[in-house]
Amino acid sequence: MSDLPPSIAELIDKPQYPVTANFPVELGYSFNTLAATENGNPLYWDPAVADELTGGMTVPPTTLSLWMRPHRWEPGAEEELVALKVHFDLKEMLELPEAIMSDNTLILHEPVRPGDVISHHQVLRSVSDEKTTKLGSGRFWSIDIVYTNQDDELVGIESYTGFGYSKSLRDRDASGVALAQTPSPAARPSPPPDGERLPELIYDVTATTVVLGALASRDWRPMHHDFKFATERNGTQDIFLNTPNLAAWFERYITDWTGPRGRIGRMTFRMRDSIFPDDRMVFTGTVTGVTTDDQGCAWAELDITVAVRNDGEPERLCCTCNARVAIPTDESDNPWARKGQNWTP
Repeated sequence: MSDLPPSIAELIDKPQYPVTANFPVELGYSFNTLAATENGNPLYWDPAVADELTGGMTVPPTTLSLWMRPHRWEPGAEEELVALKVHFDLKEMLELPEAIMSDNTLILHEPVRPGDVISHHQVLRSVSDEKTTKLGSGRFWSIDIVYTNQDDELVGIESYTGFGYSKSLRDRDASGVALAQTPSPAARPSPPPDGERLPELIYDVTATTVVLGALASRDWRPMHHDFKFATERNGTQDIFLNTPNLAAWFERYITDWTGPRGRIGRMTFRMRDSIFPDDRMVFTGTVTGVTTDDQGCAWAELDITVAVRNDGEPERLCCTCNARVAIPTDESDNPWARKGQNWTP
């Protein structure tokens, strides 16, 4: 029998905090995210490519959460404005002062375009019984965010799993290096064979990488820019990459491989460890299956990992990801042209 307080149990599956963004989608934010991840996908930089594939400019789908994040401050605000309010409500109601995100899933539908005005609401899906992890004792919870555009079309559903806990520090060591490898986007004309390995992406993380990624995704939480808060309050060794920025890195890694016609339909990733300044992060991926649905859309299933490989240290697995990506069946096929019943992510 669950020990969940009734006041929380009655919130499960109930839509909360419906909000319409008070600013339209704009390319400037898109370019910040692309710059923060060094993503050169021409779909987002070249209007001619965008016109050909998507009928005009769109923004990277992994920026979805950007449009539900309030300004850090605005006139009339009496307290800090935060995104994912249900998450903070649970921390307060359950008296769990610390929290991390462990899993994220994106299911993507209609493309988001400059000028769109995005609305969203939050739905608490579950809260676990009390658990004890290496961080401390607390509870896991899952929250869906449902996004629609100004025409009430579904543009995506994002699911977060968080763990709220009472503080328990862990000791860690780390060091790092520098140097980046940036594959350039290339068109992929046909489905890949099962087992194909994606090229590695190696990137040396700096404090700028972390802060730039947090700012680009409008994530103002201090553990992503404030060393003292991260180390003394959260008990981590340094500031660390935030969840939306990790999603953007995964998108960059996938579309480096697919080229601009590749269209992510679904992506789930689990964060096992944090990525800090001076870490060398390495993306690796494998094609685990290729199928064609009833509408003729070809899908590649990908397993991706992000590990930290610092000189003189054991490799540290930080994140695992499963992605379902639509890929062109031939040079005339364009997954971005699919919509409605012809798009089944």
